[in-house]
Amino acid sequence: MIKALQAIQGIRNNPNNNYLLVGDSDFLYLYLKKIIKESNADLIETKLFDCSDKSTSQQDILNTLNAIDLFAHKNFIVIKNINKISAKNKDAFKSALSNEDNPNIIVCVDHSFLGFDYGTKTNFIKNSSTKDISDLFSVVDITTPFESEMIKWIKIFSDDLGFKMTREIANSLIDIFGTNFSAIYNEISKLSIIAEDIDSSKTEWLDSFYDWKKNKQIWEFNYAVCDKDVDKVLQFGSSIINQFGLLYIINSLFTIFEALFYAKLNNGTITDSSRKTLRGKIVNKISSSSNKYTLEEIETSVKLLGALDKKIKTRNIIDESEFTNLISGIFRHE
Repeated sequence: MIKALQAIQGIRNNPNNNYLLVGDSDFLYLYLKKIIKESNADLIETKLFDCSDKSTSQQDILNTLNAIDLFAHKNFIVIKNINKISAKNKDAFKSALSNEDNPNIIVCVDHSFLGFDYGTKTNFIKNSSTKDISDLFSVVDITTPFESEMIKWIKIFSDDLGFKMTREIANSLIDIFGTNFSAIYNEISKLSIIAEDIDSSKTEWLDSFYDWKKNKQIWEFNYAVCDKDVDKVLQFGSSIINQFGLLYIINSLFTIFEALFYAKLNNGTITDSSRKTLRGKIVNKISSSSNKYTLEEIETSVKLLGALDKKIKTRNIIDESEFTNLISGIFRHE
């Protein structure tokens, strides 16, 4: 099994292989599927099946796999959730997938989380049915990578999109979006459009780009909240309010304090729901930051946020004054 990062060049060099993609990243599945398809210029039709979809007949998938016409054009057959094939069809699928006369390009996908062997420090396939067919494919690990690999991925994406990436911009993307592939790819795509006639080695122009500025400022604000740095909370918060409004700040604060609350209840452990609602490297600060707040402080903060949210929706208020009062209430002991 090879990691997705190392698989890309192999796919481009040997596009006629069949692939088994295993792991939890939907973005990497879509990205590698795109590369596989683009690397096979003679593919005529894409046929997509999903074994977890009750409306999909597994017999129809088998019929497609077995309908081999050596004089026909190649098709691109994608079978998602191959781990969901029924026990009665298991052998039939293995037989169909192992047919070396099949001219089509076949990609099977198992979106399950992989196991991890601490001895060899490698991932492994846990599902027995997926493992049973793995020797028929080039197996690619599409697990969401560690943050340490993101610089290399950003280089690949920026090359794809023709954007002159700098280390400073790459680090900022990771700070803001963490390992969120989709958000990073979309951001680089937008940057590549506005930077066509700009020297991207000079990063000052980024501050004039609305989305970039918004994401960067809320990231800095959230970090200040986690660090209980009141001066920076007021500084970044005031700037955000002037541009994007008080409600935007409240929503961000509620997400942070909700994550801190659950981490506090779980002895610093970050919950899965918190990982899904938070984005960027801020998720890595929640555990340690929960130790900087008492449970009473967190609960008080959530109550203040709820009251202000209701006030915003029912009355005319002065955003700056209400924000100052809110921060004074949250950090009254600082």
